[in-house]
Amino acid sequence: MKSDQDKGDSTYQELSGRVEQLSSKYQEVMAFFQPSLLKMDQEIINQWIKDEEGLNRFKRVLTQLFRYKKHTLSEKEEQLLSSFRPVFVASNKTASLLRNADMNLGKVHNEEGEEITLRESTYSSLIESKNRTMRKEAFDTLYQSYANFKNTFASTYEAQVKLSCTNAKIRGYDSSLQEALYDDNLDISVYHTLIDTIKKNFKPLYQYFALKKEVLHLDEFHLYDAYVPLIEGESRNYSFDDAKTLVLNALSILGEEYQEQLNQAFNNRWIDKYPNIGKRAGAYSWGCFDTLPYVLLNYNGGLDDVSTIAHELGHSMHSYYSRKYNTYEDHNYVIFTAEIASTVNELLFYQYMLKNSNSKQEKLEILSSMMDLFKSTIYRQTMFAEFEMFAHKSVSEGKVLTNDYLSDYYYQLNQEYFGPDVKVDEAIRYEWERIPHFYTPFYVYQYATGLSIASQIVKNINEQGSSYVTKYINFLKSGGRDYPMELLKTIDIDIKDAKYIESALALFQDVINQFNEVYHS
Repeated sequence: MKSDQDKGDSTYQELSGRVEQLSSKYQEVMAFFQPSLLKMDQEIINQWIKDEEGLNRFKRVLTQLFRYKKHTLSEKEEQLLSSFRPVFVASNKTASLLRNADMNLGKVHNEEGEEITLRESTYSSLIESKNRTMRKEAFDTLYQSYANFKNTFASTYEAQVKLSCTNAKIRGYDSSLQEALYDDNLDISVYHTLIDTIKKNFKPLYQYFALKKEVLHLDEFHLYDAYVPLIEGESRNYSFDDAKTLVLNALSILGEEYQEQLNQAFNNRWIDKYPNIGKRAGAYSWGCFDTLPYVLLNYNGGLDDVSTIAHELGHSMHSYYSRKYNTYEDHNYVIFTAEIASTVNELLFYQYMLKNSNSKQEKLEILSSMMDLFKSTIYRQTMFAEFEMFAHKSVSEGKVLTNDYLSDYYYQLNQEYFGPDVKVDEAIRYEWERIPHFYTPFYVYQYATGLSIASQIVKNINEQGSSYVTKYINFLKSGGRDYPMELLKTIDIDIKDAKYIESALALFQDVINQFNEVYHS
């Protein structure tokens, strides 16, 4: 984490590199462990757990490990595969180097009409510009640059998908999707339920785009119009002390214990607040079992920055509870549940701000941020999930992932998700090449499920009050004691049932309605 405080400090870069090397070597030398253990009879292991009290803490870990017995190869084969680990990540590394180092994205013009070099880091600000000519130029230039490398990206992605499908096959899984969800003991129906439910509920998304078209006074709505902020005028600036007060007040609904620990976070140096020379961009919460769950921010005083504090402290509180109330073996919660606590905090913060704001400008800004959250996190990530499923299914059926094959399907998905009233520009065909998450198969759907689950939790908190808050805090304290599906049942959420997704979409519709009401008042 010190290396993120100043990326130019070679001392911590060296230490970070040494840790990564050690981790890689550890994985290699420990490759024998799982196949060796799985050669044993599980009943013998179970008897040892009964006979030796000290083994009780490992019961869940050992029981879960034996689920993999039918998917684990021989010790020699596992060691062989482990030695090929650097080769297996080569396609992802190649695509990353191409995106971030070797590609020339071309030249565009800024607000002053000056010609500048287009970079991924500057594209986001250009595509949000009120100057429509400028954002169209940035959009076209960016995707033409990706089109120039379309065959290379198709090759690297096909290699990644083939690797996943081959690995799943040799380990005896029905599909790469089943393998990806196996660790969390999730049935693939969870993945399909998400996609099927979203595809039946495009109406709120289409209304959102129609609203943007109206507010921006556009005759036609193009994809390069999708990221323009709806609200004009100078936004309020919040000091960090203001932000602290707002976040504490918004999250007071989660009870005294939660509030007390949040105060510890603010007052006892959990948070690295402000931007600095050499500091890593963005924000995160991190630490390990025997540290505090620290937060890195780059706080600039906007509404989104305050929301980010609530979000990252959601992660930190989840980690704090998980570590305090569990042994090392059971403390680590999985990715599927990782975005729930953070997004619950975000939604509670937005709801508090709406209830307590007397400014029309501020209310519209809050509602706009909420609409963008649902559009980007649920609909967009589900579209990505559907694209991944298509690519992996195609390879398993023996099809070749040429760029035209992938790009044609991606273009069709955009037409479906954006709807008939949006001009889906041809250049968007190549957007999939920009998404690094596709090289971690079946990862992105968890963003959509996370926000959907959080929406249901917030609804239950608002309707049931302290009794449900107690359930929710106990859920945070459960860490990784059980599989996600079982843990979520303790807070009355069944992820095999589409109701939790429908609850999120109903909230999205409500936010759209509120924006319309405030905007036209």
